[in-house]
Amino acid sequence: MSYISHRTLPAIAKRQAGISLLVVLILLVVTSVLGIAVLRSSAMQERMGANLRDRSLAFQAAEAAMRHAQAQLDLEPNPFTIAGETWDTRIPTEDNCTNQSICPTNHVLVESDWRDAPTLSSGGIATTSQYWIQYLGTGPAYKGSCDSVPPSIDCQSPLFRVTARSRAEGRAEVMLQSNVTSRIPTP
Repeated sequence: MSYISHRTLPAIAKRQAGISLLVVLILLVVTSVLGIAVLRSSAMQERMGANLRDRSLAFQAAEAAMRHAQAQLDLEPNPFTIAGETWDTRIPTEDNCTNQSICPTNHVLVESDWRDAPTLSSGGIATTSQYWIQYLGTGPAYKGSCDSVPPSIDCQSPLFRVTARSRAEGRAEVMLQSNVTSRIPTP
């Protein structure tokens, strides 16, 4: 058996006095690094959530503008009626593009062609959106309308492309498109 003499004990204790401080400092640094990583992750999650909400609001505003434009084409009497003619029988011109945002087939879009849609307010954030309508030509008015010989007078119906966007400085930007066939009732 070996015994530790009283003379060697203080020497061992003196050598171990700084080790516990070093171990505690290393654990403190590791804990701090983990805490900073958790904070950064939380901040990233918060930004991602805010961006998703912002994009959702922009999408809803663009969709509302698109639905508003489609309703303008489908209303009876049509608010875009000029001199008693509706868009069911009239082909748009460049003047219609400037005045009503219903543009002819080969029109090149410029910033002034966009028409403001009603403003939406959700969660205290007012979202603006715009739309424009492009005439695409004619197509079948309803299923089977062009199958008879000779075709009925209601065989062809005007087709339109509605483009809607929602954008604001520093916010999400969303653009949607939809093709619309003007509704002509079944004969």
